[in-house]
Amino acid sequence: MNRSRYIIEGRESVPGWFERGDAELFNAIDLAQRKARVVGDILEIGCYQGSSTILLGYLRNPNERLVVCDLFQGVTPTLDNFHSRTDSYSDLSRESFEANYLQFHQQLPEIIEGSSTTLSANDFGQTFRLIHVDGSHEYEIVRSDLLLAKSLLKPGGFVIFDDIITLHTPGVTAAVWEGVFHDGLIPVFQTAKLYATWGRPIDVEIPKTLTAFSHKVAGHLMSHLEYSPGAPD
Repeated sequence: MNRSRYIIEGRESVPGWFERGDAELFNAIDLAQRKARVVGDILEIGCYQGSSTILLGYLRNPNERLVVCDLFQGVTPTLDNFHSRTDSYSDLSRESFEANYLQFHQQLPEIIEGSSTTLSANDFGQTFRLIHVDGSHEYEIVRSDLLLAKSLLKPGGFVIFDDIITLHTPGVTAAVWEGVFHDGLIPVFQTAKLYATWGRPIDVEIPKTLTAFSHKVAGHLMSHLEYSPGAPD
């Protein structure tokens, strides 16, 4: 299965909340980076059962690393952890993630089983062109993930924060917008995720399946994107 078929069909076979519009936008960013000759590694913090990780595996070039960091079953319930309290995450096992990933790829990504707060720029360097933050919803941890991403993201890269406007994740919203106001994070696109960067964003062609609406926010021109199911693929 190629990446296009995975976006349209294969993605729905993997448990999770990776929407078609976001999958299309991940793909568009990758195509824009290839056009701009932006080469680098890919990092995902929080993978659940692998629906977005599998697509990242398709986006990775042979000479690039795909690194995944997740607690898997080591997650500790907290007051902010809405999903764990409502049983939304039915299976947090590493075994399920690996089995799902290997349905689409021959080799697993590099897996770091543990908290993202243990990662540092010294472990990697500024080598990443794409970072997807979809782990904890707690403000302090998302804040840590944001600062980590700032130290890892190379020019032309994108960092993507999940659950930026979800009702039960105010910690994500607070941490990410703090990054905009105080840490130079530049918002570019918003779905239920915020797509952002540091430095000048590269040009990304919006997929035809998405409709863009422009906004001026905190001195930045950004777009929120809505998926249009009736649009041509």
